[in-house]
Amino acid sequence: MKKTLRFMFAAALMMCGTTAFAEDVIWSEDWSGVTEFNIDPSTFNDNYSFTGTVLNDDGTAKSGTKFFNEKLAGGEAPELLLAKNGGSFTAKVALNGKSGEMTLAFKCNKNTIEVTATGATVGDVDATGNDYLYPVTVAAGTNEVSFTFTQKGSANARLDNFKLFQGTAKKPAGLSWGKASTTLTIGEEVTLVLSNENNLPVTYTSSDEAVATISAQGAITLVAAGKTTLTAAFAGNDEYEAQSVSIEVTVKEAGGQEQPGDEIKKVTVAEFIAAEVSNTVWYQLTGTIKNLTNTAYGNFDLEDETGSVYVYGVLSEKGGEKKQFEALMAEKGIKEGSKITIIGNRSAHNDKAEVTNAYFVSVENGTSTAIMQPTQKATQGDIFNLQGQRVEKAVKGLYIIGGKKMLVK
Repeated sequence: MKKTLRFMFAAALMMCGTTAFAEDVIWSEDWSGVTEFNIDPSTFNDNYSFTGTVLNDDGTAKSGTKFFNEKLAGGEAPELLLAKNGGSFTAKVALNGKSGEMTLAFKCNKNTIEVTATGATVGDVDATGNDYLYPVTVAAGTNEVSFTFTQKGSANARLDNFKLFQGTAKKPAGLSWGKASTTLTIGEEVTLVLSNENNLPVTYTSSDEAVATISAQGAITLVAAGKTTLTAAFAGNDEYEAQSVSIEVTVKEAGGQEQPGDEIKKVTVAEFIAAEVSNTVWYQLTGTIKNLTNTAYGNFDLEDETGSVYVYGVLSEKGGEKKQFEALMAEKGIKEGSKITIIGNRSAHNDKAEVTNAYFVSVENGTSTAIMQPTQKATQGDIFNLQGQRVEKAVKGLYIIGGKKMLVK
């Protein structure tokens, strides 16, 4: 979807000699004000409207367009999910006397978004990865512009970091802790370091210096068991955008336990399914891995004696990186049939309970029912004569036994 920009950023240079004026932001939205994720997005801002949202009787979003506390689009959580096949987001933007050449930017994990405008002309897109830039022309005297972003593809799309600006775009500061949370132990080497690829001046703070302190140079000192939030902030300048990044740090005594944080409830699968949807209450579940369909993220059914629930990905630790489940499998010996303990939040998709934001606790290896490689072909007779092995799923000739795919001729 990459095209060459066919316009000159006329507003990128203001004739004051040959000096370019800095980025002048007219409108921006990064969803940082969203605190309730499973709601109708239209309740967030009177100048915004959405399509593709299906609501429950109490007004909460059941499916389709809604907010998610994730960052698949490439920005920071939360972000907006646009429903597939026509879900849309429209923003009315007051121009406050601005006109002429502008740039519209946003992040998206799909290249199937159609951008249209009322009150402005939108040019051809320049797309690099998840970053999309559109030239926008606004006639003098225009008071308001409406932009509509429509997902034309057959899969849901995630959008974040919208910005309409004039002038030269600032570069991202590029600060990162690498994860949302971590656990450190007093007496052990502290390896937590801020990634500051542009070597920008940063101010560090700790929310509880009785737990851990951080110096002006970023050196962390662990003081006592507990929890604190370390924040690194860059104020911004003419070249780089302002940015603030935080990490939740749990400090343990040597040989000790973590201090209590979010509420964790140890439950059966049936009790988990009966619980309310929440991203603040954490549930500990133990069960057998069934139907392992995505080894990169760790998507599977978790089954115990009370029922089965779908697990939408597992991290190696709370706040860790996604797509690390295969490495965790190799390290811990996790496989189809293993008995695993995880902690996660109660969510729902299409009215069915799901475990989300889950992270690994422990595993007791079971036996795997897989007896063929995924690429091996088998006849239907072979499938039903596997010496007592149970066929778990069969759809359109593609059989899955113990999580291994087998194509029936």
